[in-house]
Amino acid sequence: MSSSHDGLTRLGHACWVPAPMATDLRSRCIALLEHCAPDSVLSSVTAATIHAQWLPPLPDAIHVATAVPEVAGRAMTRSRRPEVVAHRLQLDEADVMVLAGVPVMTPARTWFDLAAVLSLPDLVAAGDSVLRSGVEFEELLDVVERLRGRRGTARARAAVPILDARSRSRAESHLRVAIWTPDLPRFEVNEAVHRREGGWLAEPDLSLAEARLALEYQGEDHAELRRMRRDISRKRDLHGDGWLTLEYGPAEVFGRPWTIAPEVRAEVLDRAPHLVRPDRRRRRHVTRVVA
Repeated sequence: MSSSHDGLTRLGHACWVPAPMATDLRSRCIALLEHCAPDSVLSSVTAATIHAQWLPPLPDAIHVATAVPEVAGRAMTRSRRPEVVAHRLQLDEADVMVLAGVPVMTPARTWFDLAAVLSLPDLVAAGDSVLRSGVEFEELLDVVERLRGRRGTARARAAVPILDARSRSRAESHLRVAIWTPDLPRFEVNEAVHRREGGWLAEPDLSLAEARLALEYQGEDHAELRRMRRDISRKRDLHGDGWLTLEYGPAEVFGRPWTIAPEVRAEVLDRAPHLVRPDRRRRRHVTRVVA
């Protein structure tokens, strides 16, 4: 726990910084790294925060890893400072970078390590933000393959096919995961849709043109008056061209995401039934119940 004295804030044993710097994550990290074991780098959710990855609310702790290339984790030293969460990781040189003077794990390696602590929807959201930052999809594939067998591998592998750099927010990513089921087709992400007679119509968060079905996330920013008016006009334009728009807010996307896929499935079945693939798992369950 930090304390203040004479304009300084205590971050830990023998670690003080000017009070204004205590609220800046990068400054706190630099100060704490100076008191950690050699070869320490920022890791886990701290590295993800430094990289501006989309994360859920998490405890405000500094995660530090002792990272000595080609040395087994059990053979490394590890910081015992109570103010940091310490890890020992076996890293390649390609897993570490220096960002604004701070040694930190790369975005791709950071994302893989998040698989051990985040849910699948949050891992997909973080991965989407990594791709949006300019990291190539192949980098994520490479780190998943290189680290196969490590904790979180299964979840990382499950997330990879869902990732999409076109996602524009954590909420949009969560909405996409909610409808990622074996029997539903893949929806386009923030792609322009066009009128039947030609010409741009709209750019929904998620769209399935063959069913003329659009999904939209309505967050608090949509309550702003001009944004609300644009949303109304867009919805009317889509409706006039035969589209159905399903709107979801935080209560559905974050509170009860399991309710979304059944509604979407029902509309796809109604509007384009040939797009819904037979779900063998569901059919086997029904057979067992009947038997």
